[in-house]
Amino acid sequence: MTDQQPGTIELAVAKLSEITAVGLAEIKGQLALLMQRADHADWRVDQLTQRQDADRAMHAAEIEALEKRVDAIERDGVTRPQLAESRRQLIGIFSVIVAVISVIVTVVGLIIARV
Repeated sequence: MTDQQPGTIELAVAKLSEITAVGLAEIKGQLALLMQRADHADWRVDQLTQRQDADRAMHAAEIEALEKRVDAIERDGVTRPQLAESRRQLIGIFSVIVAVISVIVTVVGLIIARV
């Protein structure tokens, strides 16, 4: 060690200090980039969560409206048995009307035949 020049150690320490400073600056830059990406990822997650919540609320409102429509249809709708019963009643009433008309026509026919 005695054969080394006096400025070589200081030069080596200065070069090592410079390399260390450059390395730390690169690490800080990479950490800053990673933090920026993490912040951006958090922002995107927040945006997607808000959109998802809005979509859920919209779909919930649509489902509620559809449920109300189905309830109204179930309440006001006519079922097949009800429709069949209504047809039977209508046929019965029509049969009675035809019978009454037949009786009237027969009576009128008899009255005209006597005259």
